[in-house]
Amino acid sequence: MKRNKVIRIALMGGLIGALCTNPRKALDDTISNENAMGWHCHQILAHSTTNLFMRILQLVALIVTLGLWTFGAGYLLLMEKEE
Repeated sequence: MKRNKVIRIALMGGLIGALCTNPRKALDDTISNENAMGWHCHQILAHSTTNLFMRILQLVALIVTLGLWTFGAGYLLLMEKEE
């Protein structure tokens, strides 16, 4: 029997996120940690916010920090494990 779980990797947005975030390293580290626990990555999907309220919060965070930081989109990983 296979067991599944979904993991969300959140990335920073704004100027700090553009300069400091390495999406490949975030994916590699997460997948390596999960592999060590017996999980295997079945699918990787880009995750973007489609909720209007969350988009407004992101915009407010960008305005308050003068464009330096906001919580951004990321990735959804579908992990699978044989039990």
